[in-house]
Amino acid sequence: MFIVLLSLLSFSLLSVSAQEECPIQYSCNNTNFNESLVEKYCKSHDSLMSGRCCILNETVIGLDLRYCNIKTLNISQHVFEQVEILDLRENDYEKLTSDELINLLNLNYLYLPEHIPCPGGHMAWNITEKDHNMTSCLDQLNSCNSLNISCGEPDDANCHHLGPGTAKCICQPGHFGYKCLNEGEFPVVIFSSSVVFPTIVLSIALWFIQGRDPYKTREI
Repeated sequence: MFIVLLSLLSFSLLSVSAQEECPIQYSCNNTNFNESLVEKYCKSHDSLMSGRCCILNETVIGLDLRYCNIKTLNISQHVFEQVEILDLRENDYEKLTSDELINLLNLNYLYLPEHIPCPGGHMAWNITEKDHNMTSCLDQLNSCNSLNISCGEPDDANCHHLGPGTAKCICQPGHFGYKCLNEGEFPVVIFSSSVVFPTIVLSIALWFIQGRDPYKTREI
């Protein structure tokens, strides 16, 4: 009985440990890791700070990536899609683009080095400000609304918010083409045939025109 209880306890500890792992792939300098805005946010939301991650119910909601030698942000993994607060100060960034924040729909607190503007600017955030030697990008806006994106008729296509300053028109079923104005399915067979067949004919013609044996020499 004692062995069974010990096994269950060990399994529980391993499960908790696995749930609390912070899956970042950067080499960070932890000697300067202090005064964390992410940690304060984490505590205010009754969450657990594990390394550089703030974890709530097995979900990563915060990332403190200061002093991580980041030049290009790569947090496109599914595990980071629910991040609400991200601190990227003290890194060698020259510019942060909206493409690096794709799918971070819940990101409402982004902190950057002072010289870097908020990706997407005023059209992506409700508040953009510079103070205390940093740039703060707060309260993410829905890009479909802030950029006033028109995707045509609502029955043809819908605008999908993809992240700060980024949106995409997606066709409704049964529509395709520019602004999804064409009805039906995209003619894959016809399109492929119109590309492949001329390519084959042109290749054969060039083969005959240039000579079938480019290495053949004239006999003297």
